[in-house]
Amino acid sequence: MKEYLKILLTISYLISLIYAISFWSVDLFRWITNHILPFEYQNTVVNLLYLPALSYLIYRIWTFKNIDKNTKGNWTVLLLFLSLVTMPIYIWRKDDIFIKQNSGK
Repeated sequence: MKEYLKILLTISYLISLIYAISFWSVDLFRWITNHILPFEYQNTVVNLLYLPALSYLIYRIWTFKNIDKNTKGNWTVLLLFLSLVTMPIYIWRKDDIFIKQNSGK
């Protein structure tokens, strides 16, 4: 994966991470209950940035031909359910390992 693509995917990840961390604030929950429509707009914008990046990574995993399907399935599940932890690990480390395994080196 090219360096600029890794950075772009990481930016979308960081925006969603900051958005998720913001829910620790009690004041934010009070604001959400009083202003549900702006919250829905925020959620839509974050999802429009985050979900295409996640979809691209899952598509990229399944395009590798010489990787075991069990490994592909495991990483797909990890990206779907624990993406706030596994997305940067896949982007910056595991994708390069998959590329080497796929080429047979």
